[in-house]
Amino acid sequence: MSSTNGKTIPKELYPTPAVVVDALMKVITFREGDKFLEPCYGTGAIFNKVPLPRMTKSLAELAFGIDYLTTEFEQKDVIITNPPFSLTEQFLEKSLSELAPDGTLIYLQRLNYLGSKKRVPFWARIGFPHKTPVIVPRPRFVGGGSDSCEYAWFIWDFGSRVALPQGLSHLISEGK
Repeated sequence: MSSTNGKTIPKELYPTPAVVVDALMKVITFREGDKFLEPCYGTGAIFNKVPLPRMTKSLAELAFGIDYLTTEFEQKDVIITNPPFSLTEQFLEKSLSELAPDGTLIYLQRLNYLGSKKRVPFWARIGFPHKTPVIVPRPRFVGGGSDSCEYAWFIWDFGSRVALPQGLSHLISEGK
């Protein structure tokens, strides 16, 4: 995530709030044998809540010397991350190339990321997410304050792992 005022935290480390991950975990089903990847481990907020055996989970994190964009990973069934805003396109393209045909890809992103005119060719190339539940209330990333825009989980669910109730367009987190 990056700030709407143009000021960003070095390396764009905006840890995913636990309540946002918890809301997602309530609607996703992991299958026995699923192989999981977290391309931006950060503080482990997502990775640590994925209920799969450690041996089936992989991660990338610059602080650990593993750059997702330059590291090859085997095909994964589930990929979930909160990517650096400025590198989202590169991360999405790489993740989609490493996703199993019946996989599920989930990215935390600003909702307005969908509406940029400059991204029209990008969306035409990779396709829009299948589901985009908006997170309510707005997440609080750093310093206790919420951002000035809405966030959503961008979900490409080729494996039918994410079950949103009929007509649900948002995920309610327990955050304030």
